[in-house]
Amino acid sequence: MFKKKAKLPEINSSIEQTSVNNEITSSVSSPSDSYVLDFDLKKNIEDFNKFIGISHDVNIRKLKLPLGKKGMAASLMFVDGLVDKPTINNSVIDPLLTELPEESNLDDLLNVISEQVIKNLKIEQSCSFSDILDKMFSGDSILFINGYKYALIIGNRKWLDRGVQEANTEQIIHGPKDSFSETLLTNTMLLRRRIKSNKLQMEYMNIGTLTKTDIIISYIDGVVNPKLVEEVRNRLNRIKTDSIIGTGMIEEFIEDSSSAILPQIIHTERPDKTTAHLLSGGVVILVDGTPLVLLLPIVFWQFLTSPEDYNERVYASFVIRSLRFVSLIIALVLPSFYIAVTSFHHEMIPFGLLQVIVSGRRDVPFPVLIEVILMELILELIREAGARLPRNVGQAISIVGALVLGQAAIQAKLASPATVTVVAITAIANFTIPTFSAALSIRSLRFILMIASGLYGILGFIATLFVMLVHLCSLRSFGVPYLAPLAPLIPGDLKDTIIRAPIWAMNKRPQIFGAINSVRQKQGLKPGLKQDGSGDQEVRK
Repeated sequence: MFKKKAKLPEINSSIEQTSVNNEITSSVSSPSDSYVLDFDLKKNIEDFNKFIGISHDVNIRKLKLPLGKKGMAASLMFVDGLVDKPTINNSVIDPLLTELPEESNLDDLLNVISEQVIKNLKIEQSCSFSDILDKMFSGDSILFINGYKYALIIGNRKWLDRGVQEANTEQIIHGPKDSFSETLLTNTMLLRRRIKSNKLQMEYMNIGTLTKTDIIISYIDGVVNPKLVEEVRNRLNRIKTDSIIGTGMIEEFIEDSSSAILPQIIHTERPDKTTAHLLSGGVVILVDGTPLVLLLPIVFWQFLTSPEDYNERVYASFVIRSLRFVSLIIALVLPSFYIAVTSFHHEMIPFGLLQVIVSGRRDVPFPVLIEVILMELILELIREAGARLPRNVGQAISIVGALVLGQAAIQAKLASPATVTVVAITAIANFTIPTFSAALSIRSLRFILMIASGLYGILGFIATLFVMLVHLCSLRSFGVPYLAPLAPLIPGDLKDTIIRAPIWAMNKRPQIFGAINSVRQKQGLKPGLKQDGSGDQEVRK
């Protein structure tokens, strides 16, 4: 009745595999660090093809250098899309074929090419196959010459770059509009433009056995604490993985507490914010392939600051930062407090307001906890949908969707007007937090508080807040207390928290970062005062 199915061939019989201790090895082998080039060009090309496997984007250009009667064989290898082809033709191939001295000393040929022929490109020599392959897949060109055990690594990297554009997630009104890009060299250039000093250090390292991601540790020598730099270096060297494709992966490898909800490292795409952190004695990690850099160590109050605070008047900055702090508290506790007082503590609500809330909830079938969580989840869905859609469409969907669904929920008796108002105010308050990762963490903590308030009332609300505060006090960011300079109290560092002192009054760097050079500027720079404290002379027309 049923036909017998034909037996399928085993996969292992059609694919050659070798297994040692249940580990399947690849047909493409990687050279060890001790595997070096041979004097024979043909042997080197055979090994090269064996190591790169199936790589159609790798070009091998065979050349005949004008040396001797028959010429000298050479090969130029590079990866399409990672090099500047006009530079290869004009600055490498043409000079090799036309400008090479006929009476060149063959014993010193590689140095002659590096110094006299290819003049405007950085050139290194290497005999290690592992080093050569790493440099080639990073965008360099490799020149093999028959009879030489060393290859020339020619630096002519160039790939597609979207250039320097305006920041997307950290927009400001007063201040620079540029932002980091996915190209590491572009990002280092943006920092060099702002800090024109030989003290700015760019320490290169490579992480990931497969991705070989380029990473730079940046700091200002003579300002930063050397122990901090050493700690950052050690944590990065401890990472043993085959791939690093973003700053978030590095953050999870090097952060102090993996169980903390709030971030202990700041991601930013703003060069001015990064520069300010370096000048304060911090360390910055730049990762190739991502427009975000990592700032460390950090304290909690940095989540409430923005680069434009320093471009406004002192009083305006104080008002704005205070507003952000109040908004953070509202975003964290308002829904939870609303749930606690409407579910368990009606006596805390004024009678007139209580009547409005009760009349609005008369036909709502859900408890307050379920009602608020339902509206919060709907708002999160709208926010996520708006972020994933194209920018112009996403903004319209977010605004219209929130209005339509809020009104529909009220008319359908799924939510009361008071609940919709509370959720809307909470969402707006959350948007005022300048740091995206901190705002996202506050949204997560809000749900924990809501559940505790819905189950245990004001007691659960206060107890959960206390546990969160104790947790924040216990956190460290590379050894720096998370709530410093308030816990522990460092009076000198309070000048740049919620309150921003005038620039002329911030003579010293923050003590919390342990900068070895704490003096930022000399004293007595207040306008209207001379060095001796007397007033400036009146400017006459």
